[in-house]
Amino acid sequence: MLRYVWDPFIRIFHWSLVAAFAYAFYTHDSMWDRLHHAYAGYVAGTLIVARIIWGIISTGYANFHSFPLNPVWALKHLYKLIHGTAKHYIGHNPTGAIAIYAMLGLGILTVGSGCIVYNNGWDFIDDEMAKTLHHYVTWTWLGVVVVHVFGVIFESIINRDNLIWAMITGCKRVCSIEERFDQKNTPFPRKKTR
Repeated sequence: MLRYVWDPFIRIFHWSLVAAFAYAFYTHDSMWDRLHHAYAGYVAGTLIVARIIWGIISTGYANFHSFPLNPVWALKHLYKLIHGTAKHYIGHNPTGAIAIYAMLGLGILTVGSGCIVYNNGWDFIDDEMAKTLHHYVTWTWLGVVVVHVFGVIFESIINRDNLIWAMITGCKRVCSIEERFDQKNTPFPRKKTR
C-alpha cells in the first residue's frame, strides 16, 4: 500500500537544491564561472530559507515537529537499522532528521560565507577567514550529502522501499504499522490491532 507523503513543494525543493548545489560545486574553481557559482549559491540560499519557512508553517511530514532533532533517538534508530530491527517510518526517521537539520544548517553557513567571499568581505569579517570557512563548510556539507545518499540507499534496501522514487512521486510504501502522534506531534509507529 502506498501513502502520499511528500508534497510538491518538498519534492521541488529537494531536487532544485540538488541541482543548485551540484552546479555551484561544479563551478567553484573557475574565475569564468564565478558569477554562475554565486547565482547557484543564491538559489540554494533562497531554497533553504523557503524550506525553513515551509517546515514551520506546513502540516504533515514536512513540518519540523514531525521529525524532531533528537540525537539519542537517531543513534538508537541507527543501531536498530544496522541490526535489522528498526521500525519503518512514513516520514523522516530520527537518523534522517539529523541529516536534514545538518544539511540545512551547513547550507546556511555555506551560502552565508559565500556571500561574504563574493562581496570581498565585510568590515567585521576578514575575507581570508570567510574563504577558509566557506571552503571547509562546503566540503562538510558535501560529506553529509554523501552520507545521506548512502543512508537512503541502505534504508531503501533494508525496508524494500525505494526512497528516491518516493521523493519523485511523493508516495511511500506503508508497512503493517499505523502512525499515531503523541502530544508533541512526534511519530511513534505501532502495529495494527485486529
